[in-house]
Amino acid sequence: MSEQLLDAQEMEAIQAAIRETAPRRGGAAPAVEPTRLALIADDRVADAARPIMLALATRWIRIATRALRAHLPGRWQLDLAGAEIIDGPTAKDELRGGWVGGTSTELVVAALGDVVDVAAARRFGGAPSPASRPASAIALRLFEPTGRAVVDAWRASWTEVFDKPCATATDLAIVSRLIDARSVVRVAATLSGSVNGRMCCYARPEALVSAPTELAAIKANAARIANALSNVPVELVAELGTLRLPLAALRRLDSSTTHVLPRFIDALVPVYCGGVLKAWAKPVACRGVLAIEIVSVVHDQGSKS
Repeated sequence: MSEQLLDAQEMEAIQAAIRETAPRRGGAAPAVEPTRLALIADDRVADAARPIMLALATRWIRIATRALRAHLPGRWQLDLAGAEIIDGPTAKDELRGGWVGGTSTELVVAALGDVVDVAAARRFGGAPSPASRPASAIALRLFEPTGRAVVDAWRASWTEVFDKPCATATDLAIVSRLIDARSVVRVAATLSGSVNGRMCCYARPEALVSAPTELAAIKANAARIANALSNVPVELVAELGTLRLPLAALRRLDSSTTHVLPRFIDALVPVYCGGVLKAWAKPVACRGVLAIEIVSVVHDQGSKS
């Protein structure tokens, strides 16, 4: 470190920076953006929707495995990977380049990876494209029958869980609503063996769980709040003086020992409330009792004597 002293301008700049970052006594509290209750409610709905999505997926695995035997060659296995909560932009990135379908209950179904090329190649008797290459538009078209089988399996599992019918969606506007959502519940299944890839289902939480009713906002009456708070008892502490002693001197305390306080008899004493300085006062005697007379109030809180 250099031993050269700071010049006056440098020292003034450092002190100004310290003053700017130091907390201001009695000043307005820094603006803090509150967490909206709507966001907290959205999180609760998403957490409640996740186990329902898992229940749907557990039934879907069983139905889809049977249905896909006619569309995918070789020996393969479809396993549930789990369910999690993501956001709309993440879902949008995952859907890019895959086959996408949907149901009338606003479930968005996607097939991703080699499974699209394998199913397409089986239809026209060719070989699937390399794994590193994304599925072509022709492969996505040829995958339609396989994709419909996947969607039909989700429709059947929906009927088992909710005991009501579900149709295939012809309007994929549900995809736009999905990718604009703050929270999305996604369940994924992986294909392993002679066929690799992923099959995912996405849903907005409110499609699975009813959103809680919003509470009506009622503006508080400031006068009533102030009146209620005015009856709350608080503790004031008038500090006549403090004394610091070494432990050895404390052990030698005696009934005749006198210690001088670091304050003159007519000096003002601080008055604290909850550890915060609220006023300055002078000690007086009132009808034979020690009392304090408020001289000034800190930060203009209340009337000045």
